[in-house]
Amino acid sequence: MENNKQVQQDNGNLSIYERMRSVPSEAKKAIEAGRLKGKSDINPMWRIKKLTEVFGPVGFGWYTEVIKTWTEVDENSDVAVFVDINLFVKKDGEWSKPIYGNGGNKLISHERKYENGTQVLVPYLDDDAYKKAYTDAISVAAKALGVGADVYFEKDVTKYDAPVQSTQSQPAGVPTLPALTSKSPSWKSAVAFTASLKDDAETISKKIRLKYTISDEDLDLLLKQSGKKS
Repeated sequence: MENNKQVQQDNGNLSIYERMRSVPSEAKKAIEAGRLKGKSDINPMWRIKKLTEVFGPVGFGWYTEVIKTWTEVDENSDVAVFVDINLFVKKDGEWSKPIYGNGGNKLISHERKYENGTQVLVPYLDDDAYKKAYTDAISVAAKALGVGADVYFEKDVTKYDAPVQSTQSQPAGVPTLPALTSKSPSWKSAVAFTASLKDDAETISKKIRLKYTISDEDLDLLLKQSGKKS
């Protein structure tokens, strides 16, 4: 009897997740270039629609709060913008605790061009970068509720059901988080981002894993270099 009650409780806990997990084909777009080529991207307006469908209109059933916005410059003088948000949703007349999300986008990138036979780097400004970073942050926060879970998570398996590292390639259409190692070009930006967080090491670790695919060893090094772990 107790086990049956637990199953019923678990099913209730998954009610929102199950309503938000499936992504219609028209809301998915194949990524045709870059390191995620062959994977799928989710239309950001579909996420907005899904949040509105389940919780109500923005401002009444859900809303976001921008916590922090900042920029980082890498070794190539490219500039990235980052946004931290909290997402709040209302269920049964009660507002949730803050659901954290972080997003980022390249604000200034340098493209190689030839002028008079000489290769030069020309800066390119993306004036939608802040909006894209904010939209990215919403997607990360909404992911915690199960929004689009079927795209990110092909099968409902846990870390106990699958090996830590798989030698099989990811199926087409399933995007992965960007890999982060101590040799990645974005490592310095990741250290600066981690250092800016005010949470404890355990909470920061969870936030980092929401943003990157990172090994336990590199995560430990990241925490140490950012001063979050001795």
